[in-house]
Amino acid sequence: MLFQKNIVNRVKYFGHHDFETRKYAIAAFTCMLGTWETGYCQVFQPVKEWEENKKWSANPFDQKRYYRFKDYLYALLEHHEQIEKEFPYMFEDIVLFLTTIELNKGISYEEWFPEHNPTIFKRLREVILIPKQLLLGKRSHRKYLLIEIGIEPFFESDH
Repeated sequence: MLFQKNIVNRVKYFGHHDFETRKYAIAAFTCMLGTWETGYCQVFQPVKEWEENKKWSANPFDQKRYYRFKDYLYALLEHHEQIEKEFPYMFEDIVLFLTTIELNKGISYEEWFPEHNPTIFKRLREVILIPKQLLLGKRSHRKYLLIEIGIEPFFESDH
């Protein structure tokens, strides 16, 4: 039951009736993927890797916390059309990051996250990544992403 509730919450936020709630839920996901893609921080981690890190410290406050990748992917698949329409720059980055992360790892998401049903990754490719692969070469200026999130651009090159 808790598992189902988590999925419903992710879907609820990506498709929430309140625009600001949707915007910040998508912005958080985009940022999580961005930090993962750069190698700075991996907030989505396979169970095997999470279990290895969990053993690292007996103190629960020292243990790293990870989000459930599949919950976010289900929500993305459920709401991708609305996300692309309302937040095209975040959507562009989501497609770029999801593609690049897998390429950089050198193995498929199915191999990397064996605990997840491989159908989710197949659907991700068929429904979003392959049809939207033209976005990979687009690379819009970063200031448009900032404006979309609600942050006034601050780099000298933005003005």
